[in-house]
Amino acid sequence: MLREIRGVDQRQPAHLKRWFQDDFFDLFVWQDRAADVVRFQLCYERDTQRERALEWRRGRGFQHHQVRQRYDESRGAEQSGDMEVGGVLPYLLVRDKFENAAGGVPPALHRFIMEKLSEYARPSRRFLRPGARVPRWLERLRRREGQDSSGETG
Repeated sequence: MLREIRGVDQRQPAHLKRWFQDDFFDLFVWQDRAADVVRFQLCYERDTQRERALEWRRGRGFQHHQVRQRYDESRGAEQSGDMEVGGVLPYLLVRDKFENAAGGVPPALHRFIMEKLSEYARPSRRFLRPGARVPRWLERLRRREGQDSSGETG
């Protein structure tokens, strides 16, 4: 279960930074003075070579990051610790694990993150090129959730 880490360093006086953690997730949330979320990072598969982060910022939207790998001739591939844009979000895994782990997250914040996860998984048709196919991962997701797989949205 995610639990809040207290005593987080507050570097931006206009925003409150909060940190929630369990064995699988790190959730960082920045809220303004009205307690509205202005940014969050949901890091998953933490402390592994497959660590990724879904980031959302108000006014900008989403980015999905993966840990940059560097290659050293003598040691092979290893993590650099830096993040780079890329990778595929295993949506169903992350959504289900977050739903089960979110007991220590305030209900309003939990709902907000779940809404954003759903929004990320269902890109608006207006962002698809005319005549473009719906990605296979989205077709599979829609089939699993019992939605129309034709790419039409209601």
